[in-house]
Amino acid sequence: MSQLAYALDSQPGVQQQPVLLCQQQDLVPFSGVAARFAEHAIALFYLPGQDVELYGVSHIDPATGAPVIAHGLIGESGGEFYIAAPLHKQQYRLSDGQCLSDSELKLQVFAVQLQHGQVWLLPPTE
Repeated sequence: MSQLAYALDSQPGVQQQPVLLCQQQDLVPFSGVAARFAEHAIALFYLPGQDVELYGVSHIDPATGAPVIAHGLIGESGGEFYIAAPLHKQQYRLSDGQCLSDSELKLQVFAVQLQHGQVWLLPPTE
């Protein structure tokens, strides 16, 4: 398994401060990589040159329960980016996690930030 997948095993589960997930060099442009913080499997999507360059959503496919979202294909429609789940091809908006074909399905969205070559998971704002 990759170093990235286990980078945060020792971090506490309740997040109150920004957490370093990985380095920018771990990201693959216009593709996804998986990271983990406590019990959360996170799919990071890096879109260099776009208005929003980094998205973080759950790596777990809500339709199947499989950890596969980081392996999906990125698409764009009407100026919004989405990820097509690799197993059944549901499309989820990266901005809010909503499935475009089934209003019952939604990915959890994580606040992430690219700063000085590092990827940070920000505390929830709720």
